[in-house]
Amino acid sequence: MRRQRNKVVLIDAAKDVSWTAHALTEASLGFSGHLRSHRAGERIAFRLPNGPEWFALFLALQRAGLAAIPLDGGLPAEGCVVIARRLGARSLYLDGEFQSLGIMPASPSRNQRCCCIKITSGTGALPKAVECRAEHLLADGRNVSRTMGIRANDRNLAVIPLGHSYGLGNLVMPLILQGTAIVCAADYVPRQLVEWIGRYHVTIFPAVPALLRALAALPGERNALASLRTVISAGAPLTPAVAQAFFARYGLKIHNFYGSSETGGICYDRTGSASLTGRSVGQPLAGVSVTVKARRITVASEAVAAPAGQYRLGDFGEWNGRGELVLLGRSGQGANIGGKKVHPLEVERVLRSLPGVTDAAVWLGRSQGRDLLAAAVETVHSRAEIEHALAVRLPAWKLPKAWFIARDLPRTARGKLDRAALTQTT
Repeated sequence: MRRQRNKVVLIDAAKDVSWTAHALTEASLGFSGHLRSHRAGERIAFRLPNGPEWFALFLALQRAGLAAIPLDGGLPAEGCVVIARRLGARSLYLDGEFQSLGIMPASPSRNQRCCCIKITSGTGALPKAVECRAEHLLADGRNVSRTMGIRANDRNLAVIPLGHSYGLGNLVMPLILQGTAIVCAADYVPRQLVEWIGRYHVTIFPAVPALLRALAALPGERNALASLRTVISAGAPLTPAVAQAFFARYGLKIHNFYGSSETGGICYDRTGSASLTGRSVGQPLAGVSVTVKARRITVASEAVAAPAGQYRLGDFGEWNGRGELVLLGRSGQGANIGGKKVHPLEVERVLRSLPGVTDAAVWLGRSQGRDLLAAAVETVHSRAEIEHALAVRLPAWKLPKAWFIARDLPRTARGKLDRAALTQTT
């Protein structure tokens, strides 16, 4: 704001309203009176859609030395209260009002320098809180911007949730660090995105595979997304079929991006070539060190919100001959089929590589006391065609025994396959 107070840094696409750095700063100051009663380090949860109010409150919380807990925009009010209390929030901003949640007991293990809490899926039914300090978020923003070439004069399209790790690193931090403007869209249909990208000259588009698949299927001119320089996919595995369809439709390669809430960005497909073939998730970001020992992945960087700046992931991986990381599965998910070990993700990767398959999920099931693999495949092909194509690529004992084939698989609000729903279909 001090450097370029009149620069447009945020555009509300649905309302066609622009916000300058000065206007957004003033909006954030409007929250100051509501935050004076809170002590530094207290946690404030909020549920807001992508837009100027989200940024204004987030900036106000940082100025007041409070820890922000961004909640999913689609989370019901009752769920917001439950999660906010569970994560130790002092108050909750919901539907334009602050409501007190009572005085939370002090926790000696709580990170008093925490500025933002990322919420990610835990191993059980409860959400997991990742406590981030300012230096973690800023380092992630620098790593992402440097590696992906996000510049101050770029315009980011913000359709992924701002409060998720992906949104914080790719959208929120570039704006705060260097004034990279964002075009916000809370509600939209794919056709609107094409229009907004052209109207507002969007250059960077962080997305999820399901949205990119929908855009690839739209009719129209090949140069409809001509202003875009970089298209990014994260949040769920990107299949070669989607990457190829998008490239054929718009002439743009999709860049695969791999990260986690605990570490921020990890690897990135700088050329987009790996995404076209599905061979890897790319190479480590600038400023990020990735090591693989006994196939377990450990990430070290200033962005890692863990002691000593390093974190051991639950993912298994290996390096290919190009220095790119190939994901092999997750710990604790291996299956014993006929006395032989197989990981569901290994089969999942092969399924995603098949022509005409836009997504797939494989998981471990049980039948008559024995392990078996179950698979859901998003494709226009029949089960017989998929089984035949898989059988020539994998040994018989690795083939799934239960199947669900559909043109569209169920997805969560984050755009990921809804595995809980899929397990009920086979």
